[in-house]
Amino acid sequence: MKRLPLLTLFLCAGAEARQPPIELPLLVRLARCDRKPVKPEAWVKAHVEAANRILEPHGVSLTATVEAFTPARCELTSRAHRDALARHAAPGKVVVLVVQRAQDLDLPSYNLMGVHWRYGGGDPSLAGRRWIILTARARPPVLAHELCHYLGLRHDRAGGNLMAPGPSDPIWRGKGKKPAPWAPRLTKSQARRIRAAARRLVGEKP
Repeated sequence: MKRLPLLTLFLCAGAEARQPPIELPLLVRLARCDRKPVKPEAWVKAHVEAANRILEPHGVSLTATVEAFTPARCELTSRAHRDALARHAAPGKVVVLVVQRAQDLDLPSYNLMGVHWRYGGGDPSLAGRRWIILTARARPPVLAHELCHYLGLRHDRAGGNLMAPGPSDPIWRGKGKKPAPWAPRLTKSQARRIRAAARRLVGEKP
């Protein structure tokens, strides 16, 4: 059997490592509050671009379709308020719902920037639905953080990466060791997990 030159093998290995990223489509719905969307489409574009700067080096690329929706309320202060959004979360799609405000359920004095939410109400027709909530005060990297929750990652109590706990997490109020500062990156293990989950969502083989 003819042996390939070492340089050829190296280039082939590099090409394999640089596989095209998994394209994950998002359906972003902007809440209509006071008869106008809570944020302009340019805001969504900026958040998707920021998320891609973090995720694309790890093999996941986002695209977004943007449309408006009219929720029962634009400010969420209870579990029931969040669950009421379930009918706007289309099954089989990664849905991001942008609202004016979402109060932290455990720390009412804090307003969240985003949260990954699973329906917990009693309507069996809505069981299993889940979605991402972004609020008007969200900073661009929040979308990437919440999407990683959607793809199965939990907070990393050690910190130092995208999944460091947010400011409302009880870990910040305790006396133990605090997480390392947030950073816009993923560990190798985190990256493997989100790629596998993204492949399943778009129907690719692992």
